[in-house]
Amino acid sequence: MTRNLPGIPLPKGARDRMREEPNAVFGDRILSPIFEFNCRHNFRPLLQAHRAWLAMMTEQGEIPEADSRKLLRALQVIEDQGPDAMRPFDRAVEYFYLHMERALVGVVEEGESVVGNLNIGRTRPEPLARIVVRDALLRTLDQVLEIREALLKRAGEEADTVMPGYTHLQHAQPTTLGHYLVAIHDHLMRDTRRLLAAVDTTTQCTLGCGAMSGTSANADRERVRELLGFSSVCENTIDAVSASDHVMEAAAALGSVMTIAGRLAQDLYIWSSQEFALIDVGDSFSSPSSLMPQKKNALVLEYVRSRTARTIGEITSVYAVQHNVGYMDTEEVEIEVYRPLVNAFELSDEALPTIAEVVRRIIPNRKLMRDRTAWGYSTVTFLAEEIQRFSGLSYRTAHRVVARAVLLAAERGIDATGIDAGIVDAAATEMLGAGIGMDDRAIARALDPHTFLEGHTVTGAVAPKETRRMIETRKARLSADAGLVAAQRDAIERARKMLAAAVDSILAGRPVRKKGERARVRAETASVE
Repeated sequence: MTRNLPGIPLPKGARDRMREEPNAVFGDRILSPIFEFNCRHNFRPLLQAHRAWLAMMTEQGEIPEADSRKLLRALQVIEDQGPDAMRPFDRAVEYFYLHMERALVGVVEEGESVVGNLNIGRTRPEPLARIVVRDALLRTLDQVLEIREALLKRAGEEADTVMPGYTHLQHAQPTTLGHYLVAIHDHLMRDTRRLLAAVDTTTQCTLGCGAMSGTSANADRERVRELLGFSSVCENTIDAVSASDHVMEAAAALGSVMTIAGRLAQDLYIWSSQEFALIDVGDSFSSPSSLMPQKKNALVLEYVRSRTARTIGEITSVYAVQHNVGYMDTEEVEIEVYRPLVNAFELSDEALPTIAEVVRRIIPNRKLMRDRTAWGYSTVTFLAEEIQRFSGLSYRTAHRVVARAVLLAAERGIDATGIDAGIVDAAATEMLGAGIGMDDRAIARALDPHTFLEGHTVTGAVAPKETRRMIETRKARLSADAGLVAAQRDAIERARKMLAAAVDSILAGRPVRKKGERARVRAETASVE
């Protein structure tokens, strides 16, 4: 904890308008949990915002250099001590940032006469939560890129692994495991764009907006934007204190990511069951039963699936918190909307790296996949197309003949591999009054899963060659997306160095005052990299 200098009482927040402290129940049940949430997530962002604002206001001549040096040194003391410097929670102080102000008063010898000026022109909501959300989005982007890389690698390995494709959980048409994995990748590829868009919306700096009308101080909002590594200034000061669309956009993007992660987990979960037995998640991702010796459970997929479901619950809370809230600064905007979003990011931090590793480790039963595809009637669409080409019948008529052929085969206990000219002609006779005349060899070829794959070569189709082409184009896109994420991190790192340089200049007694001089320092900072 910070020290209380002799003769200098620690301030009791900003409750001078009220004669009573917050009610004990209010403090214990509402304010204290919020304080602890802020200590966990907003401690360093608040220090960062304090330094950026202090550097700018010193450069603008609004805060004396001597006072700035004392404040900057005190901020370092607070940072070294961590959130405990602000504890214990005092309901009379109430707000998180006022607890830090009190902690600073305990370090700076002159107390509030110096520390009090740190709040010139400032109010909540500061861009603290935007910093947290920005960092969480970039972390999620890293995780999504990791999954995409794993999917493309496995897709290349399984481009020839024929398997049944499913619609409505029934055999539909043949596909390959590689083709399926590319489909999952493509969803995440679009999610990457959504996450990057959310980063762009989130990185609008609100600092300097005052309570809602700006500030009469000679503040340079562009300078604090630059020092905090934001991409733009949230200009309208009412918008700056009221906006929550960046939270909802981040939540929507994360929801899409977690939804496809859950759908992938569900597919793998079904395929790993004994009834399907198409894949095995491997021993390292399986769990036993404490009672049943034979059990090998893919519990990892249940854990992932439940985290995706819980994420949707948290995201629903993000939207619900904002329902019917006026466009102004409220507690819903300042803190309440962020709490479920932070919970959602914590769930995705658990689920996304896990599903990436599962993709790397899954063991496909390639023989069973091929056999299931052969006998499960999923190739008969191609037979109908071949009948249409062979006989000149319309596709709908050929469809009727093949549907009846499947019925006859099923009634006789024959799978797709047993459909021959006799069954097809019997079906045609029932439907059309005459046989088709295709021979057994042509029918068998049409029903062969590999023939099906090789015959479906249109853009995006299941042919292994086309799947490999898609993989190569997506590798290039993955590399480009990784570059965009790296550029965001580089911009944040440049801002960190720029803020450190501004702080060092003040501590050395030479704050950068003119914009031209700032540009020179900016160039020097960039050249060091």
